[in-house]
Amino acid sequence: MRKLWLFALLGFATEAKAQIPQPDPDTTAKHFLIVASIKNLQEVSSGQLAVQKATNAEVKMFGQMMVKDHGDAEQKLLDLAKSRGYALPAAATGGIKPDIMLAHAGAKFDQLYVHGMVSGHRNTVDIFENYSTTGKDPAVKALAQQMLPMLKHHLTEIRAIDQKLK
Repeated sequence: MRKLWLFALLGFATEAKAQIPQPDPDTTAKHFLIVASIKNLQEVSSGQLAVQKATNAEVKMFGQMMVKDHGDAEQKLLDLAKSRGYALPAAATGGIKPDIMLAHAGAKFDQLYVHGMVSGHRNTVDIFENYSTTGKDPAVKALAQQMLPMLKHHLTEIRAIDQKLK
């Protein structure tokens, strides 16, 4: 009787284990795409605000570049995610609004926007460099490598604008 009880217990444990969902084999690629999508949408949203509210012509032009470049990058990213079978959550694919402090910055808009773009692009370059060297999904890795020169260019441009505004 004791052996029967032990077999029943082991059988239940095996059955319970089989029902536990298995992890995504490459969550790093999906995570990277989610983060990159959110960053693209933040850049587009903040860039649209810069086009409307910036007083400095270079800041306005940089905002326009953000809308165009990150809008194009987002489309490539979404196409790649779809082709790879990665379903990105709705929070990562739309409805991203600019920082509330930036939206209500008033006369300090240009300084706040530029400061945010410098730190944001520095962080984004780091994330893309990391995935482009350590990423597991070759297609996502190629996208990261393809976007790096644009991101580095943005960082160089916004640093130059930052120096002029200081």
